Amino acid sequence: MSRIRRARPAAAPRELAEGVFWLALGRGLLRSSNVFFVRSEAGWCLVDAGWAQDAPAIAGAAEHLFGRAAPAGVLVTHVHPDHVGALPELATRWEVRAWVHAAELPLALGDARAVRHYAGPLDRWVILPGLRLSGRARMERTLARSSLAGAVQAMEIGGAPACLPGWEAVLTPGHTPGHVAFMRSSDRVAITGDALVTLDLNSPLKLLRRERTLAGPPWITTWSWPAATASALRIAGMTPSVVAGGHGTPVSGDEAAAHVQEFLGAH
Repeated sequence: MSRIRRARPAAAPRELAEGVFWLALGRGLLRSSNVFFVRSEAGWCLVDAGWAQDAPAIAGAAEHLFGRAAPAGVLVTHVHPDHVGALPELATRWEVRAWVHAAELPLALGDARAVRHYAGPLDRWVILPGLRLSGRARMERTLARSSLAGAVQAMEIGGAPACLPGWEAVLTPGHTPGHVAFMRSSDRVAITGDALVTLDLNSPLKLLRRERTLAGPPWITTWSWPAATASALRIAGMTPSVVAGGHGTPVSGDEAAAHVQEFLGAH
């Protein structure tokens, strides 16, 4: 097992439901993201991996919760840099590969055609034009540096992930082509990535107020808004008892139920 910078988590992971722990990472609305640790009879599993600089905080939180035991697996909701940034370092440390939906693999491997095809507005209007201006060779080198080759593998949809017995992987495309959420069948705890989050990233006013609500992913980084809306409605329609999204504070119990009904009623 290789060495990694270690840091005790700035805030201890918080238990949301039996065996499900939440760690908030980063500061500021544009740099914050959530990761989750799930304990089961298979050991424990990490869901998502924050930004690249979050590896020490994630490793510290894991050690705080589980000692030096490596995870039984790592699951990724989608391949965006605020959800897979620390993955290369953590995968090397724990000697594991992360599971992603097969539709995410071209993005994960830095395939230029896939990046162009599945780009959101921010990529189409700003990032890709900037890369093109830098020249094809430099663009390819930049994409190669972001590749997760050797750190990811394709998961199967339709059964429980090996490291999450009792959970269902739910395909929720739209934000990205192979976005996946995870729901525990026994109590409907849902880890939703960016398919359904608890702050409206598309409303500057609600963001300034830090208003807790249910919303779909940020439009500016979403590949297909109609598909993303359908996926958000699918997750909400499963009436989760806990909504643990990739951004915002998780909600549970009566608060989750009220937000779910409000969200469904608005659509």
